[in-house]
Amino acid sequence: MMSYRVWAIRAGGESEADPLFIEGGLLAVSFLSVNRDVSALPAQRAAFKDAFAEGVGDRKPGAIPIQAGQLFRFVHEMKIGDRVIYPRKIDRTLLWGEISTPYLYDPSTNPDFPHRRGVRWLKSLGRDEFSQGALYELGATLTIFEIRNFIGEFVRRFEPPAGAGEFASVLAEDDTQAVVARDIVETTKDFISKKLKSELKGAPMEPFVADLFRAMGYNAHATRASRDDGIDVIAHRDELGIEPPILKIQVKAHEANIGADLVKSFYAMIHERNVGIFITTGGYTAAARDFARSKANFRLIDGAEFVSLIEKYYDGLDPKFRKIIPLRRLLVPDVDPED
Repeated sequence: MMSYRVWAIRAGGESEADPLFIEGGLLAVSFLSVNRDVSALPAQRAAFKDAFAEGVGDRKPGAIPIQAGQLFRFVHEMKIGDRVIYPRKIDRTLLWGEISTPYLYDPSTNPDFPHRRGVRWLKSLGRDEFSQGALYELGATLTIFEIRNFIGEFVRRFEPPAGAGEFASVLAEDDTQAVVARDIVETTKDFISKKLKSELKGAPMEPFVADLFRAMGYNAHATRASRDDGIDVIAHRDELGIEPPILKIQVKAHEANIGADLVKSFYAMIHERNVGIFITTGGYTAAARDFARSKANFRLIDGAEFVSLIEKYYDGLDPKFRKIIPLRRLLVPDVDPED
């Protein structure tokens, strides 16, 4: 059983602290909203949260627990003898080191990174030596975090036990690639779902859905201004909105499953030449789905399908909505996440 923990740490968004890491033998982090020696604070997370709250500035209050927790770990949970991984962007290597000193506050050189620990670098390996899953774990957005899922792989590569011999290369066969692809897909879906429920809950959801249907090729508008009770969005293919079918859409930002009574009540407002669409960020009961299947001009869209539609038509959304749900196209491994 290992007697140490393994941490990952970054040297700033643009590797600004890399000289301190490499030449100075230091781990250095910023957190300038607490620009003072925090070793005198009580060894409690609450005390660190209070210190961050004092210098919150323009930052979102929700970021305080995350940043305070990272600095608390850096000061109190990371111990001398623990191992640390530094993913070095400059040469795409992973450095493996041992924490060698307690926390110290030193703004004298590179004052943007005053919170420091000493480190003794033990080994450097190229990223290609590791599985896609291990590299994906290192891709977390936090400045400081503990390695948990692939700790065994990192330890075996960096500190192989005596007599272990050479480990097989991961280049030929990496069974973590499908797992990574699946995690990327699920993480993106989770992000969209949370933004829907936090940033677009209530009235803002209706114009967003109208914009989504415009991205799908419809003429669409929210009806809140006209007080069209029960129908939140109207969409149609023709310019004038007189050629059937007319889509009448109700939107519910709802955590629990929508029941049959609510679904039937909405459908009662749908003319037989029109199409009713009920959208929720949650789900539907079996009775509600059974009722919808019995109606040729009725469609239920649950939270999972709603998110999939947003992903598919994202590029056609209005920039103001893309700012609320910021996504960026990336090249990812072409591996079926369902395999």
